[in-house]
Amino acid sequence: MAQSRQAKDGQSARTSSEEHEHLDKLAAELSRYDLRSDMVDGQSPYLRVRNPSSTCAVEDVICERREHDYAFIASFGVYLGSSGSLGVTAHKVAWLVGATKE
Repeated sequence: MAQSRQAKDGQSARTSSEEHEHLDKLAAELSRYDLRSDMVDGQSPYLRVRNPSSTCAVEDVICERREHDYAFIASFGVYLGSSGSLGVTAHKVAWLVGATKE
């Protein structure tokens, strides 16, 4: 049986909301590194992370649903971590934008 358009739209909105929630949690972790994070809403929300110490250190992080959790992916397609490892993921993003050396 085919899903109605309303059912698909509701499912899409719920998934987007869940991605939004996980991106918000990542943003909170990133604040420990004094990074600026802005949620960009669209077809798929993503987090635009900026290092205020650098004019060009910016990275967009997307969130994708996986079988057992959510994955954070850099704008260039590299896996950064999962929703179950926010601290490690935040550290990787901080390294990407030059907020930490290791």
